Amino acid sequence: MRNLETSPYTGRPIDEWLDRDIDLYDVDGDKVGDVVEVNPDFIVAESDGGFLGLGERRTYYVPRDRVSSKDEESWYLDIDKDEIETMNWTAAPTTSDWSTDWQTDAPAWRNEHETGTRLRRYEEDLEANTVARQAGEVSVSKRVVEDTKTIEVPVRREEIHVERRPVTGDATASTDDAFQEGTIRMTAMEEDVEVRKVARPVEEIELTKTRTEDTRRVEDTVRREEFDIDDKSKH
Repeated sequence: MRNLETSPYTGRPIDEWLDRDIDLYDVDGDKVGDVVEVNPDFIVAESDGGFLGLGERRTYYVPRDRVSSKDEESWYLDIDKDEIETMNWTAAPTTSDWSTDWQTDAPAWRNEHETGTRLRRYEEDLEANTVARQAGEVSVSKRVVEDTKTIEVPVRREEIHVERRPVTGDATASTDDAFQEGTIRMTAMEEDVEVRKVARPVEEIELTKTRTEDTRRVEDTVRREEFDIDDKSKH
């Protein structure tokens, strides 16, 4: 005899647990949610809570004939997800062909694999993503300062020396040169210093970044669901 538990969605005995995740999509390929229970004439789906999973998770009871196609991990409806809210699929059906089958003496769910109720068990896991944030900044600026600098520059100059000496020997002045006024000139030169400023590079700064990797440990509390099976069948 099988161990049985009732579904939290319909209150019916659970005959078999879902062995894989099934995603439910609308006719345009947009995800509606997850299939959490499969019945012969309807399925139970839970929405994913919207953007980032922060919205309210909703439960839908979708007729099986609205599932147009399916594969091992994905089932597709024949309507758009926006139409689901207008279909009144928010409560378990009470008038379906299978709504009272499980109460009979020889219920069909014991003999037919496709007529069993399936319930999915969930547990949370941790997924970590890295986010880049500014951890520091280096700013390099330059300013102008003034110093006094002294250099030595060799310069040349000329000096004029006047030497007087007597004339020796037989020197007779000509009548034309004697007693004539006259002037002789000699120019003395010297070097001066003209200063000009010349800019030249003396140093440079280069900024580079290197990337290092560390390991950071994060922890959080996760939840998981467990099945409590109450077997009230007679052995």
